[in-house]
Amino acid sequence: MEEKKRRRIQLLCVVSGLLLYGAAAAAGAGEGGRRTLGRNSHGEGTAFYRMEVDGLLERETEVRIPVRERSYSEEEAEEVFERIEKELPEQILGENPSLEQVRTDLYLISRRDDWGVEIRWETDGELIDGFGAVYGEKAGAEGEKTLLRAVLSDGTHEKICEFEATVLPPLLTGEERVVKEFLEEVERRDRDQGGESLTLPESFEGRELSYRDPEGEPFWAFPFFGMAAAAFLEAEDREKRKRERERREQELLRDYPEVLSKLTVFLGAGLTVRGAWEQVVRGYEQGRREGGRERCAYEEMKTALSQIEKKVPEGRAYQEFGRRCGLQPYLKLAGLLEQNRREGTKNLRGAMKTEMAAAFEERKNLARKRGEEAGTKLLLPLFLMLGVVMAMVAAPALLSF
Repeated sequence: MEEKKRRRIQLLCVVSGLLLYGAAAAAGAGEGGRRTLGRNSHGEGTAFYRMEVDGLLERETEVRIPVRERSYSEEEAEEVFERIEKELPEQILGENPSLEQVRTDLYLISRRDDWGVEIRWETDGELIDGFGAVYGEKAGAEGEKTLLRAVLSDGTHEKICEFEATVLPPLLTGEERVVKEFLEEVERRDRDQGGESLTLPESFEGRELSYRDPEGEPFWAFPFFGMAAAAFLEAEDREKRKRERERREQELLRDYPEVLSKLTVFLGAGLTVRGAWEQVVRGYEQGRREGGRERCAYEEMKTALSQIEKKVPEGRAYQEFGRRCGLQPYLKLAGLLEQNRREGTKNLRGAMKTEMAAAFEERKNLARKRGEEAGTKLLLPLFLMLGVVMAMVAAPALLSF
């Protein structure tokens, strides 16, 4: 039973919807369908309706129809204008107490949205301009009267309203009064002196005066520039030392496999560690005499050999060599040489060959990394060139507009 009852209700809902649709369609189609379109109230602007029009063309056509806002009748417009005319004197005062005492700018409103009325102001432009700015310095001490004319319009009807305002000179503080009187004195001197220049007064109201051009003498900036230059030089020096340290470390890493290789060759020829070390240094010195470039690793080896010749213990000289180089590979080499001095040459050549293979592999990785860094640095010029090309392509199109 419940199932049948629910089915009947569902059927009733469907039938009711169809009947309501039919009634609405019949009402819309009766007498040519919907013919009356409502207007917006005053000030709300034009209303737009989307309507399907049948009979205009061979097929039903959708048209967007504008309907202007409701307009006032003659009597309604006059009543609205009179009401606005009574309210305007209070609304335009701004910070002034009344139109009989105008010292600061007026707030000349241009529209009353609540009534849909536009307001256009006409002034003399001398004491009050069309935007409400007040020039009280042009008025005498007793004030000067001026006329404000407001043209009210609802789009169909117009009314001109006139208001009289008394413009007074602005109220000055004590400091402003002194400055004004000083400028008046300067103006009087300017009229009296003439010539190619103006000599400013040495005193005013019993006070000695001195003058300075704030833009022509920026001496205050000198200490700042001095401190900035000192900071810049310090930063540049730190950056220079950093670059020099990085360059030295990279050079040491590049030369490490070569140093290992030469030592291994001389050790394989039967020389002692000291003899191999000395041969490497002598070969470097010979190359320098022939115009070769100075290399940090070989200079440190040269220093270590000089220490050995001056009777510094050999092991200590190797350890100080590793510490001066400051890199892990050289510290490891110094450790191998010190271990050989204590334990003999039994496994030194094998350890040196293993270390040399690892060093050459590290050198290849370093070269690959530097190549990637160089490629990254080239991206900025490429992007700049791309920007130039895009500007060259886009400029003719932009200039054609």
